[in-house]
Amino acid sequence: MSSSTPKSFSNNPHLQDELLELIRQKLEQSDEQMIRFRRDLHAHPELAGEELRTTDRLAERMDTLGYELHELPGTGVVADLNVGAPDDSWMAIRADIDCVPVDDEKSVAWRSKSPGRCHACGHDAHATMALFAGEALASQRRILEESNPGSNLRIIFQPAEETAMGAKQMIESGAVNGVRNMIALHCDPFLDVGTIGVRSGPITSCMSTFRITISGEGGHSARPHEAIDPVPAAVNIASMLYQLAPRSMDSRYAMCLTITSLLAGEAFNAIPDKAILCGTVRAGRAGDLEKVKKAMDRCIRGVCEATGCGAALEFPYTAPATDNHHTPTSLIEQAARSVVDESGIIHIELPSLGGEDFSYFQQVVPGSMARLGTGSGPLADRRPLHSSCFDIDEKALPIGSLLLAATAVLGMSEEAS
Repeated sequence: MSSSTPKSFSNNPHLQDELLELIRQKLEQSDEQMIRFRRDLHAHPELAGEELRTTDRLAERMDTLGYELHELPGTGVVADLNVGAPDDSWMAIRADIDCVPVDDEKSVAWRSKSPGRCHACGHDAHATMALFAGEALASQRRILEESNPGSNLRIIFQPAEETAMGAKQMIESGAVNGVRNMIALHCDPFLDVGTIGVRSGPITSCMSTFRITISGEGGHSARPHEAIDPVPAAVNIASMLYQLAPRSMDSRYAMCLTITSLLAGEAFNAIPDKAILCGTVRAGRAGDLEKVKKAMDRCIRGVCEATGCGAALEFPYTAPATDNHHTPTSLIEQAARSVVDESGIIHIELPSLGGEDFSYFQQVVPGSMARLGTGSGPLADRRPLHSSCFDIDEKALPIGSLLLAATAVLGMSEEAS
């Protein structure tokens, strides 16, 4: 590849096509390895902040590929491939690595070996696709070095996405220092394999988890007048939240409040001291989310006044809307045209009410997240994200990996400003 005139994507338009074809071939050769690696991660899921085995496996592979690893205080991996661009200029790929605290009820060989833990959000696939994109790019390191790149490559395997804590931890540890553009993928079981969803602007909602602890005084179930029963308070709070919280904001805009857990005692004949409700609240606009939170507080205080209970309302985890920047979104869409045909590019009309702590990265650097189609077969037979039977069509793995690699090449090709 050497010559008297340094080759670059700007003075040799065929170089980029040549590089992408070599990357495509590398990924085709790695297809079975990708499936094995993803299934291994799926069988050994780890909760937020506990991703020790996953971290070790990814770090070992990235080190073998010649990436320089950052020292981090906890779990996760930040790996750099310096290809001769300025030290303060990086193109970043991000993948999350933690699992969801639900049981895995699939009947497959790669079913979770850990009760109450499952990669039901596709993070095992995200990590696998980023890893093999990094491997394919590293295999062409010489071409990248000789192409006069504007950026080096950084791959970030982020822990604790499900608790919305990991991105902030990565930022604090310097993971995005010098990053010019950042990209990520998220599995979408209701998009077909071979399709890629893109959108500039918000692609998810603002979200917050909540915990409501209702305190009463326990007693005998035959003498409720001697107790302060938190169960009727919990039931009424649940009802009022579903009825009144949505009415606190303009109904033309999306919002969703969901109670996912209601716990109160275990005995048949004893009134419990306490009841706990947990769930999430989501809204398309940050101001609306705050209005709903205030309405929740009013509902809880009103019920407690009527029942004599006490209550504490907490919002443990929050994340702003994932707001895709124009430049990295354009890079993803341009790369998608070399990965799938034009009909496979889906322009997402409206943001979802899901949440993603990738949004915290976007507050610091330009970033974009795309939706990767991982579904096949009738829509009625597909399982949604966070379902105990969620799985992906593994034909999506090389597509997503190639998309990440191709987008990274485009981002690295841009001249540093």
